[in-house]
Amino acid sequence: MGRLFKVGCAFVRHRSSVLTPILQVVTKPLSTTSTSVTTEVHKFCLETPIDEATTPPASWYTDGRLHDLEMRTVFRRNWVAVGVANQVAKPGQFFTGVLGTDPFVVVRDQSDQLRAFHNVCRHRANIVVRQGEGQAQHFTCCYHGWTYRLDGRLSKALRLRGIKNFSARENGLKPVAVRTWGPVVLVQLEGDGREDFEEKTSPLLQHLDTQGFTHGMRHICRRIYDAKCNWKLLVENAQDHNSHVEYVHKDLAKIVDLPSTKVQATELYSKMTGQGATENEQSTEGQRYGQAGYIVANVFPNLAINRYGPWLDTNLLLPLATDRTRIVMDYFLEEDFVKNIGDKELAEFVETSLKDSDQVQKEDNDICESVQRGLTSSAYDVGRYLPAIEHGPHRFHIFLGTELRKGLKL
Repeated sequence: MGRLFKVGCAFVRHRSSVLTPILQVVTKPLSTTSTSVTTEVHKFCLETPIDEATTPPASWYTDGRLHDLEMRTVFRRNWVAVGVANQVAKPGQFFTGVLGTDPFVVVRDQSDQLRAFHNVCRHRANIVVRQGEGQAQHFTCCYHGWTYRLDGRLSKALRLRGIKNFSARENGLKPVAVRTWGPVVLVQLEGDGREDFEEKTSPLLQHLDTQGFTHGMRHICRRIYDAKCNWKLLVENAQDHNSHVEYVHKDLAKIVDLPSTKVQATELYSKMTGQGATENEQSTEGQRYGQAGYIVANVFPNLAINRYGPWLDTNLLLPLATDRTRIVMDYFLEEDFVKNIGDKELAEFVETSLKDSDQVQKEDNDICESVQRGLTSSAYDVGRYLPAIEHGPHRFHIFLGTELRKGLKL
């Protein structure tokens, strides 16, 4: 592992700074418009077939009230991707983040159990863990010294003399549901029947495992991008049947076989598959994809997965505001690939691959930011689907519309 970090990671490793967790989702002040939130939510019809349907209105991407509703529903009541398992691989490792207005901490406790908690002291609501990530034996609040074990239990509270009806057992950190899905860490702040998540995403997980997903991959590095667009535009862009690739990604278009693209969409995920171009082995850039099939998948709401050549990358799409999204990308390489290549060749391959990936991500961000600007125009309200290829975005919009309607009833 050491040599890999040395040759391939030093120039891309990102460390979270104290007091600035990277996984931060905040709400935006509500906008003032003449139409109601209910009206805007119902502008998208869940039942209309794709060949007749119109897309969600521009307000879903520009109105702070819709963003706030998403934070209270989509990002509270579903399994949301917040990190990767290597961040909490050993007892005592932790990372923090914020979903909506809820700070959280994910940690592996001393018994090797993965746990998550609301990162708020039970005494006076101070943020307990103020680092983005790290290693700890316990968590101590810097305000009045209340100390919590890694399993969340309160282990020390000072100056309790005279207090009545107080139980340390009942004043531990409040737990948050947490799980892994492949190499990804998911949390659910508030359950609403998504206990069927494992069953409904199992076909995708099984397909990814045939290509190497849960096992046999080594974490290389993390990169972070901030895009000036709504998070949903990035999901839609990833699942548009590669129809934008020949226009937006001209270099990428040379190394993938665009006509081979296929899309499958279900209630909780969409999956796009295709083949690498036949001449890929002739260039370093082409070797990043190879001739074998690739997979681009989105697990709703905010996880994107790309499996190509020897590479796997996971993308966490984290809304920072109505028109801002943080993209946290973790890169993995096949263990066998790493073991069977020399240090120099590995370093060159990693550097070239990450440079190419960086170009693709910046091109995606640029086009999505352009769409975001267009969505604020008075000339646009809704669009149309291309029925033959845009099943992925359509299913995603049905998922969102369903969740938002549930939120209107709360």
